[in-house]
Amino acid sequence: MQKTITWPSSTVNTERMEAARYIREILLQPVADLFYQLYSKKVQVTHLHWEGYNSDQTYAFTFEVEDFLQIKPIRPPPCVVFTLGDLFGDDGRPSPKVMAILERLYRIKPFQLAITTNLQDIAVFSRPNKANERIYQRVSTSRPLPAIRILAAAYMMYTLRLTFIRNMPDDSEFDEDHILPEGPPVNPQGDIPNDHIIFDTYIRHSDFDFATLVRDRERALQFFRWKDHVRKKQEKQVANPGNLLHARSNGLVQAMPQLKPCYTLNLSDLPSETVAHLQSVQRPCPLSIANLREKSLQSSNFTLKILSVVAKGSDRGICTVYQCRLASIDGIEVDSPILCLKLFDDRFQFLELPDEEEEPARWLRGLVQAEWHIRQEDTAYKTLNMVQGSVFPWYYGAHLFTLPNGLTLYGMLLEYIPGLPLDSDGVRALSTERQIQFIQSCRHGARILDVADIAQHDWHSDQILVHTSPNELTHAVLLDLASTSQTINPNKLHACHNFNGCLMALSGSLGPVGIKADLLLENYGTPDPWDSVISIVKGKVFAASDPFTFIQPLEQD
Repeated sequence: MQKTITWPSSTVNTERMEAARYIREILLQPVADLFYQLYSKKVQVTHLHWEGYNSDQTYAFTFEVEDFLQIKPIRPPPCVVFTLGDLFGDDGRPSPKVMAILERLYRIKPFQLAITTNLQDIAVFSRPNKANERIYQRVSTSRPLPAIRILAAAYMMYTLRLTFIRNMPDDSEFDEDHILPEGPPVNPQGDIPNDHIIFDTYIRHSDFDFATLVRDRERALQFFRWKDHVRKKQEKQVANPGNLLHARSNGLVQAMPQLKPCYTLNLSDLPSETVAHLQSVQRPCPLSIANLREKSLQSSNFTLKILSVVAKGSDRGICTVYQCRLASIDGIEVDSPILCLKLFDDRFQFLELPDEEEEPARWLRGLVQAEWHIRQEDTAYKTLNMVQGSVFPWYYGAHLFTLPNGLTLYGMLLEYIPGLPLDSDGVRALSTERQIQFIQSCRHGARILDVADIAQHDWHSDQILVHTSPNELTHAVLLDLASTSQTINPNKLHACHNFNGCLMALSGSLGPVGIKADLLLENYGTPDPWDSVISIVKGKVFAASDPFTFIQPLEQD
């Protein structure tokens, strides 16, 4: 999940600052500010006072969290205790003074644990067990001040994760009840039309009112009869070589509101080796000839000539892919290179036949709409605008196409990549050096999706092409972003697990591949520090490295 936060840049002179103020304002307040920004709930550092120890410069601090939904925390927030003098005696046991402080503190407020420090040594004490024993763990660190802050943040995160404090949105961009703000496209109180009217006039899923379907068994059954009619009477391949397709330029943008992601891709957020890889495999835009890219995107209409079928798609898929060329733009003939046309047609999406004992809402659980998917993919390519023509194809917009039979479908134009599929003899025949180049390129591509806040929810081996550039570098080109998502509501959890997804696709777990497993395990790399997913492939564990190696448990009693 990405979330933009600010980190305090204090100009306060800390050299003469008293210890209590330093701990509260410099070490702990940034932790409270961090969680306030992450959770949108008030978090503040509280200074606990009690008689008998302030004169000895002993202070305790904790975090107060604004109540959320009146749910009491499963575990209280951590307490940070500062005191002068040694925490442990010569025998390695906690000093009597420390134990007395903790006992007094626990009577005031029963903390789950206390991070105790003299700003040099650190120990974490748990609450007393049933035998009235206090378990503790000493911490070894060369940087005690950052360690105190990190430990406080870690235990605070543990507290919040278990108490449902995470701020959830009041609404979301997807309504599970399928209710449209503008109202239903058909009158749910009206009579159900005859089947032949539906068969003759409905051409896509969005012609149906799903708010009604999930509540009306008869209308839902009619939807499935329409699906069966389409499958029996119509062809999934809607265009053939030699056909001319007429397009209304940018028809998707004109028909529906566009998604507005919260985050953009900034190349400065990428590691230098990823930026270098992008530069090394960058391809010129094929439509740069005579400014055809700009002309097509700024036109009112254009025509395409179909050359061949590239992919018919799976039974559960909704897309068909073609080779094509631009034939004309705004009525003027043009000569273009080979392009890729991806048409979105949800009529043939496979759905299990309804179980009469279940509710209609369950029948339609796996249903998709072509408009949803093309809008997601259009948004993803626009976010990736700065890296198009590298490990992602050049993108030429989403348009409304009229087919030879008069049917209209949304589709997108892309750069045609003459690459090898993962499950091909050509990939199996690649040299070790070229397979390594490709594997590392995939890692860069997955990282770019993560940094761009684009989560791919449908990783499989057909989404990755193996391409060799003119400079003889073998690299990946990642395709099919229709099942991606981005952060639209900043308060809604949006997780990206592209490292794991791409790794699973390359390993053969999501479809056959020609990549050598030993080369994948040795050269794919490790997750970035923020990635919490642990992957296991053929016994090898892929986990992010520890960013806090300077904090280690020293001994535990």
